[in-house]
Amino acid sequence: MCSVSYAGTTARGSPGTNAKDTLMARIARTTLLVGALAALAMGASGCAASTPAAEASGTGADAAQTLVVATGASPRPFTFLDDNDELTGYDIEILKLVDEALPDLEFEFQVAEFPALFAGLDSGRFNIVANNLSATEERREKYAFSDPYIEAQFGLALPADSELATATSISDLAGKRTYGEPGLNFTKILEAYNDANPDAPIQIEYTELDLQSQYTQLATGGVDFIFNDKVVYTGYSEGLPLDFVQLDGAQLVADFGTNLFSAYAISKQTPEVDRVVEQINGALADLAADGTLTALSEEFFDGLDVSPKTAPADAK
Repeated sequence: MCSVSYAGTTARGSPGTNAKDTLMARIARTTLLVGALAALAMGASGCAASTPAAEASGTGADAAQTLVVATGASPRPFTFLDDNDELTGYDIEILKLVDEALPDLEFEFQVAEFPALFAGLDSGRFNIVANNLSATEERREKYAFSDPYIEAQFGLALPADSELATATSISDLAGKRTYGEPGLNFTKILEAYNDANPDAPIQIEYTELDLQSQYTQLATGGVDFIFNDKVVYTGYSEGLPLDFVQLDGAQLVADFGTNLFSAYAISKQTPEVDRVVEQINGALADLAADGTLTALSEEFFDGLDVSPKTAPADAK
């Protein structure tokens, strides 16, 4: 709390004071009053930065820096709305713990459509995107990234009796049908294959269907496969006659430069972005060291540990 105080006395004429003394006393009173008003004005100006409104906007000397975290609230279990319409998921709960560990940062979570996430990072409207994003070299040119918190297991969701059960690489999918969401890393890999193999393309049906609907359509023969992560498959395949076949991760890396690591994307327009990234990385390292990442992974992924087993530097 800022307070303004000043020292002053009231000049009064004592018995027997003459006119000159009275005039001097009046001048003294006027001078003290003007000085007091000036001090009050300066003090009020000096306190403006610590008003509640200023503190809420992050401008106060001791105020936390507010960062807007955006997510598409899909796919489950990385990020989703629970039965109470509360935002949760592996990606989200990690950031909530990071927020608790960093008193000078405060996260504000917002839900947006997936295509809007990158536009928000570009404009600086969003500071962080939490959506199981692969930290590809292309994306690193535009955005800063945290250290990874996921090491992915890519593969195919298939109908239980699919002939693709023996597939080991993307080339085995030539001529088959699948869904694709524009901008999604899985879709980009399939598009890269098609660009390199125009005579034997994969048939990509671009869709706005949510993942649960996509998996339901897969089970009823709407498409032949869905290229996805094993944890996503686990979250959306329950109760459906589907199987999962894991592809060769090393070949995906060699053929398409696939990044198997997911990290938080951070807008380079974020004030003091390097410091923000450093602080987030420090908190992530602590959560990995004390076993919290593994515990959260097993909680959200039915006992599966997707926390990185490779040093962060190797994932960049």
